Amino acid sequence: MSCPLGTQTSTYHPGLTYTPRQTTFTATGSLAPCVSPTHPEIVGADFTSSGHGVASCTTADFEDTATYRWNTGQSSKVEGRVTINLKPNGQTVLVRIGEVTGGLFKGATVTQTKILPALNLLDCATDDGLEYVSGPVNLTVVL
Repeated sequence: MSCPLGTQTSTYHPGLTYTPRQTTFTATGSLAPCVSPTHPEIVGADFTSSGHGVASCTTADFEDTATYRWNTGQSSKVEGRVTINLKPNGQTVLVRIGEVTGGLFKGATVTQTKILPALNLLDCATDDGLEYVSGPVNLTVVL
């Protein structure tokens, strides 16, 4: 299954700085349109996720749990990892890789990629750090 378009908003506490530190995050978003050969009735989803790990404005590694609520009323619980990497052109790439541990698609592998335009790197230099980011996201579920 593939959901090539979507949006995600993430909040970090404490905010991301240039110094790696323990951080928690929460995220919400939506996906559409989705195409599933095995479940053609699925055309979209909303999702939430949360996790914790060591993070900075240039790199991160989080353990996380996400729940995808499909337009059909079904849901999928995904447990995995989120990594963050700052690319040379200033874009930030977040990748979630996990396994569906409950609900629809149980046992499947999930890859979700979020590419953000250049972060407000000035926020990274403050004591509070970067606390909020938003951007486009896509999802692939491999059965």
